[in-house]
Amino acid sequence: MGMLEAFIAISVKPSSTTDLKKVFPENEKVKEVFYVTGEFDFLLRVEAANTFELARIIESLRSQEGVENTVTFIVLEKLK
Repeated sequence: MGMLEAFIAISVKPSSTTDLKKVFPENEKVKEVFYVTGEFDFLLRVEAANTFELARIIESLRSQEGVENTVTFIVLEKLK
């Protein structure tokens, strides 16, 4: 069975943006990091073996200083 893929949208305190731009890419489960506009500040693509590992990844991201909120989207099917 393949890896579970998810996108995690993250809101951060403005004063933490610069530091988190460096922190998020260091996580080996984070495959891509996007600094975005809109309701959220970052969009991360992560890969996990299962939902338990995904939960640990989310907890790790939420524990970072300056992270205010996360919303996770699990990919059900990649169409393109």
